[in-house]
Amino acid sequence: MKNYISKKNIIIAFGMVCIAIASCQKKDYFNDGGISRQSDAEKNMSTYDFLASRKNHMFDSLVKIIDLTNGKALVNQSNITFYACPNSAVMRFQRRFLPSDKQAPRPLSKIGVDTLTMLLKRFILVNNKVSLERAVADKDKAYKDNNTDSLIIYGISGISNAGSSVRTGPDYMTYEHRKVKVIDSINYTAGMQTHNLITANAILHILNDGANFSGGFKLKYFRKNDN
Repeated sequence: MKNYISKKNIIIAFGMVCIAIASCQKKDYFNDGGISRQSDAEKNMSTYDFLASRKNHMFDSLVKIIDLTNGKALVNQSNITFYACPNSAVMRFQRRFLPSDKQAPRPLSKIGVDTLTMLLKRFILVNNKVSLERAVADKDKAYKDNNTDSLIIYGISGISNAGSSVRTGPDYMTYEHRKVKVIDSINYTAGMQTHNLITANAILHILNDGANFSGGFKLKYFRKNDN
């Protein structure tokens, strides 16, 4: 009987440890891979150097766009929020110049520099550093991008019930570029895979892999799942 009770106590204790570990992991998940996972050296880098130094190469296409447009000064200007597009978002843009994704994407060097510059500026919010926490507090707020186009930044709290402190999910942010007549096809929205990365001049949020560098810009070929 004593052995049975002892084993039962061990199982209960083990279960409590597992719950505690899961709780910690969930808390870390809410941090979303931002500041908590950056080194001091990374935080002191310029935005360009930070993007170019990623060992997983997830911003190589974006860095190439910055190089092609001589846009280093744009992304390194002080006091900005930058919504950085991963390689997949740039590739999706490159493929919209062709009728089928089975065809080779158009090289970035074959796309007009003015177009690339204009689209890069869509993802730069000037004279403002908007953190995830600030976006959640504001809920939705209008800004201007580096082209002076209208943006709306939405912050959604992981606490879904008013007056409650219990989280049912992570906080997150959504970027929306408002449609510009003639040149755009849609109001473009995108979610983030990582929030609150810090560089010497900016706060960065990384768009989801399903994003599109076109940012709603009207291209010749459109896909049903495009946004």
